[in-house]
Amino acid sequence: MLNLLTYSFLLFADAAPVAPADGGGNNSPFPMMMLLLGGVIFFFFVMSMPQKREKKRWNDMVEALKKNDRVLMSCGIIGKVHSVQKEKNEIVIKVDDDSNTKMTFNLGALSRILAEPTKEGGSKK
Repeated sequence: MLNLLTYSFLLFADAAPVAPADGGGNNSPFPMMMLLLGGVIFFFFVMSMPQKREKKRWNDMVEALKKNDRVLMSCGIIGKVHSVQKEKNEIVIKVDDDSNTKMTFNLGALSRILAEPTKEGGSKK
């Protein structure tokens, strides 16, 4: 086994490129820096574009909120919108119609707007 490794090393030892003796190779760091900069820019766009898209979707959803919309909060509570105070960054939802129970949340806790159920048990949307 050792002989095989020794012979394979000797076979490929001559295949390595030899640098010029006078040191006249291309030692410029510019191509490597451009490659690195291109990679950083690429990953910046790959990471930031989905976040921008999601933020735009969420802002559009908040703008479309109106009274009596059914909403799901991030904690799992489902209720109907009673009021939205964008300047205070708050949403008040009614969680029980019988006892008129209302809860106040930060707008950041809004998960999504739910479709109103129809009489057949499905949803409108």
